[in-house]
Amino acid sequence: MFKKSLNLLRTFFQIRSKKYLLERFIELIFGYPLLLVSYCIPRDREKWLFGTNVGFIDNAKYLFIYANEQQDRTRPIWISSKKEDIRVIRALGFEAYLKYSFKGLFHSLTGYIYIFTYHSKDINYFTSGRAKKINLWHGVGIKGSGERKKGNNFTSRSSTIFLTKLFLPYLYEKNDLFLSTSDMMNKHFTKMFYLDEKAIYDAIYPRCYYMCKGKEFMLLFIGKYENVEMHDLILNFESFNRIFLYMPTWRGNLNDDFIKEAGFDFERLNKILKDKGSLFLIKLHPAVRVFNNNEKIFYSNILFLDKGLDIYPVLPFVNILVTDYSSIYYDFILLNKGIILYPFDKDEFIESSNNLAFDYDEYTPGYKAMSIIDLENAIISNDEFKVAERDKILKDFWGRTDTSDLNSLYQKIKSL
Repeated sequence: MFKKSLNLLRTFFQIRSKKYLLERFIELIFGYPLLLVSYCIPRDREKWLFGTNVGFIDNAKYLFIYANEQQDRTRPIWISSKKEDIRVIRALGFEAYLKYSFKGLFHSLTGYIYIFTYHSKDINYFTSGRAKKINLWHGVGIKGSGERKKGNNFTSRSSTIFLTKLFLPYLYEKNDLFLSTSDMMNKHFTKMFYLDEKAIYDAIYPRCYYMCKGKEFMLLFIGKYENVEMHDLILNFESFNRIFLYMPTWRGNLNDDFIKEAGFDFERLNKILKDKGSLFLIKLHPAVRVFNNNEKIFYSNILFLDKGLDIYPVLPFVNILVTDYSSIYYDFILLNKGIILYPFDKDEFIESSNNLAFDYDEYTPGYKAMSIIDLENAIISNDEFKVAERDKILKDFWGRTDTSDLNSLYQKIKSL
């Protein structure tokens, strides 16, 4: 266990810049006294704090928008360490503050509900004493196991080293509510994250609630909450017969060259796409740091999307998803559209990146392209690539979740 904890710390330091590490060290020095103070300050039940450490995206973003749309006594406030996020959110007419500004600290110390996508660190762990913590998490899927993910975000409270608890204390916090989606996922998350079963609550992911409302609704949503560039992107889709979206998962072994290993010849692929009148979007995981400068090259039928782009408003307009082991598979299957799996490095991925909690072939049914030639042939074909076993996957991963009901989750949080 000592070795596993040491590996967790090593991974944390490897993927962070020196500037980031210095800032976190200073935060630790002042943070622990602040944490003690936070337990002594009264909290306002109507004040809900939201945040996501990777930007204004994911489940926290969509529940924040939903809470603002209710226009009840709840006061949603977004907390971020990024000035650009604050500017964007305020431009939408919503309340947002920098994490360590005076108002940011005040509201973080007095807010009753903390709603986040990963940990309370998304808002501010050191101001979270006695706050109710709502973990929306960021995806159902097959990654992670009883032995836990390699380099996992969570780890056992009883079998770790002091330094891990000192530098990464938020990994050990107790969630008052953890959003899940089905009986199978409840068991999976409980084992994976050492959760109290009483904290688990099944409901639709907020991002999927909006995604499933259809193209017309999403066009209105984009016009209201997204930037002009996304609106123009969607309009551009009308020039193509089919839209493919390639979203590979991040390799936990820090392998940023996996795109090259996937065998893409973008010149050849672009010609294939041009002949078919199709567009191939590529959206990499935000943690991928390089892409061999391919995204700097212009192709008529291949478009490299910004890694920080919120993809969920775009998904209703995509015809076929191309992915591998990513949880995006399980979100996209809700739309009943085509899916191509491209697990060209399956054995290596399982060995060096992640332990899979479930059998890959059984729980990711659908067409599997095992080589770049297979993938190119799939793009050439006119197959819709619908998943025949969709009903089973919906039952296993989404249970009885109602995609049209986000209010049940909202009311549950209000009752805490």
